[in-house]
Amino acid sequence: MRRLLAVTLIMPAVVFAAVTPESATREPLSASDWNYIAQKVASGQKDWLSVVPSLAPKADQEQADQLEDALATALPTNTKNVLSVLNEIDHTKNSKVGGTDIVCVMKVVKSGKEADVYYADTRLALLDDLNGAKCLWNLEGVWEEAKQYQNKSK
Repeated sequence: MRRLLAVTLIMPAVVFAAVTPESATREPLSASDWNYIAQKVASGQKDWLSVVPSLAPKADQEQADQLEDALATALPTNTKNVLSVLNEIDHTKNSKVGGTDIVCVMKVVKSGKEADVYYADTRLALLDDLNGAKCLWNLEGVWEEAKQYQNKSK
């Protein structure tokens, strides 16, 4: 009975200990917090995307890499909000998180089925967004370079 009582009293503390978009910019973050944030950003949730520009200057290189990958993952699913975040990052000083030039191309640098699917999905999403021109331009350019390199390697 005591164990049940202890678990009942501890569980709410565990639930409230999870980082939120509001707390992410105010509190020190652990490695597991950064992983959690990256997962949420990758899902394309608007509230999590909105905190990325505030977190970008605070990130070390590993955390910046996580955020870049998460933004690239979210790009085809929540294009409008990711482009907005990238625009803010492009204008942020002292950020280790790459903006449009990095995020828009990072998933198509390597060849393979995943890159092919990502390119197709992201290209279509960017064509539907008036603010996607720079990102689309970068995506198309790197995609063509990767294909040329792949053809030379054969």
